[in-house]
Amino acid sequence: MIRILATGLLILCPLLLNARTQVTVSADPAEAAVGDPITFRIIVKTDTRHDRLTLDAGGGGEIWEETARTQLPPREIDGQTIREIHLTAAFFRTGNHRIGPFRIGLEKNGNHVEEISTRTIEISIRSVLKESQNDIADLKPPVAVRGSPARILPWAAGILLLAAALLLGIAWWRRRRRRPAASAPPPPPLDELEEALNRLMSRGLFGRGMVKEFCLRLTPILKRFLQRNYGFNAGEMTSRETLSRLGGIEDNDSIRDHFHLLLELSDQVKFARFEPGPPGEARLQSLMRDLISSYRGRESARVEEENVSPGE
Repeated sequence: MIRILATGLLILCPLLLNARTQVTVSADPAEAAVGDPITFRIIVKTDTRHDRLTLDAGGGGEIWEETARTQLPPREIDGQTIREIHLTAAFFRTGNHRIGPFRIGLEKNGNHVEEISTRTIEISIRSVLKESQNDIADLKPPVAVRGSPARILPWAAGILLLAAALLLGIAWWRRRRRRPAASAPPPPPLDELEEALNRLMSRGLFGRGMVKEFCLRLTPILKRFLQRNYGFNAGEMTSRETLSRLGGIEDNDSIRDHFHLLLELSDQVKFARFEPGPPGEARLQSLMRDLISSYRGRESARVEEENVSPGE
């Protein structure tokens, strides 16, 4: 009996030692421009009994966002199950990024039976803008004029003189009746920025496919706030010059990063014809909300510090 048990253990040991799960990950392509799709291919080879495979990608944070996921039907080869998942992602930040590891879970009848992680993989993301394109602005189309304008000049001059006389008369009459009301001061820079961004999002330009129109309105809003809040003429600077000047003034990394992402994505849409799609709209809304929250949080902390008495 002892010999039979020993022989059985000798036969089962190699089988137990060979029972394992293997996983590989690859990216296609490994180098791309901002906004281009990158597909991660995860292949799992296992002899563990299971009926369901789960993939936890961990989320892309500020760097990338998952746009699609496909799980192919399982295959059986030499007593092992081969499963394959394709995960497509879009990247928002340039540079070299190390992605992963992805966590793979095997389940049987709703119970977790095994977990394994992939290795990390390096992705290189480059900007779609060239150095020479940073100062390029869109050309406005010429105004169409029909016929010769010279024949209407006398009529136009007469109308302008009449309108000027009428306006001067009205202004003189109002000045005599009462003093003009003082113009209301502009709202604080942060309140004005928040109100302008809310009005822009309420126009629904993304939903109507007018992404470029949205970005053409977004950039002046951001640069007006920078000019009012930090005191430099951002409206006369390129995005790169604006971000460089802001980096020497603002010490909050989160605020600098949010302005960098908003201005870079806006330039890509205006100059490189990048189409972010619905995920890009959600991403822009999130960035704008987080930017406002960063400033509000800093203001609240400053007010609390000022209200604390010296003895506390």
